[in-house]
Amino acid sequence: MRKIILTTSKKPNKRYNVEMSGFKNMPTHNHDFGSKNGKTYIDSRTDKEKKAWEARHRLDKGYNSTHSGIFFSKNLLWGDSKNLKKNIKSLESKLKSKIINNL
Repeated sequence: MRKIILTTSKKPNKRYNVEMSGFKNMPTHNHDFGSKNGKTYIDSRTDKEKKAWEARHRLDKGYNSTHSGIFFSKNLLWGDSKNLKKNIKSLESKLKSKIINNL
């Protein structure tokens, strides 16, 4: 079973960490994401600010790759909802994985 564990990052400048396991041809690995001091859509940023964030980052390496930090920022911090739990549920469905929220 594909599993993703969401925790607080130990890196001083990052907000969250995901540990990914059970992905085909991939060892267990981690991605840190989100600026420690930045405000995101789940922190009440506006739809206009969300669109600006997407425009700035859509060409970033890994933007659409499951195995990158920017992917998790896009889907969890700047997802369809301003609610992290709803974004987690949406991403679980999209990735066909279990996301364990250990925040």
